[in-house]
Amino acid sequence: MSTSTVAILVFPGTNSEEETLAACNAAGLDARLVLWSDPPADLPRYDAFILPGGFAFEDRVRAGAVAAKSQAVEIVAREAERGKLVLGLCNGAQVLAEAGLLGAVAIARNVPARHFQNRFVDVELTAPPQRCAFTFQLAPGAKIRMAMAHAEGRFCGDASTFDALERAGRITFRYAGGAPNGAMRDAAGVCNEAGNVLALMPHPERAAWAFNLAFEDPSLRSLDSSTPTPALQIFRSLAASLTRA
Repeated sequence: MSTSTVAILVFPGTNSEEETLAACNAAGLDARLVLWSDPPADLPRYDAFILPGGFAFEDRVRAGAVAAKSQAVEIVAREAERGKLVLGLCNGAQVLAEAGLLGAVAIARNVPARHFQNRFVDVELTAPPQRCAFTFQLAPGAKIRMAMAHAEGRFCGDASTFDALERAGRITFRYAGGAPNGAMRDAAGVCNEAGNVLALMPHPERAAWAFNLAFEDPSLRSLDSSTPTPALQIFRSLAASLTRA
């Protein structure tokens, strides 16, 4: 069992914190739910941070924009600069983009749908596994089923920005068969230059066990419903990265 501690930040409107907590626990992490209103001075004692999915502060202005200005996220950004691991899932990814942790990468409304999309998607690891702390235990080219649930999930930016991402191996995951939300270069997950911050739009925590996927995949119905799926490897890589740090 890992002794590393992980803070899962909960804002008004966050709704995936319990699934994220369960995935962390299953990976052997000592994860805690931390409210945006808890004393911010306590945050630096955590070894890693996860910003889960939902609609922080009702996604006012833009998805993640208000949460990105919170003191809690300012501290997380500072700790990320010091090398601590930060994972943003869906709304958490939007917060990371708004806070500038992805550089010039932005997240905008889905196209061509321009509305909320909810489906299972397959994503492929398209960067070397060792490029990012959250993927280093995955096999090269690993394909993972996750849950897509967002209206503003399209990674976008200048073509030159995405050319630079390509060269640096920062497009960590891509949607297999093309991005349903119109993301540039089919990006589903983007890491920072150091590889210690990952913004992932689909939800691995909502597809981490057999029961999550059994309705769509009948082959899973014969398994114990709590059998882990490949999506849990994101959290296991986090745990292993903290152990080796």
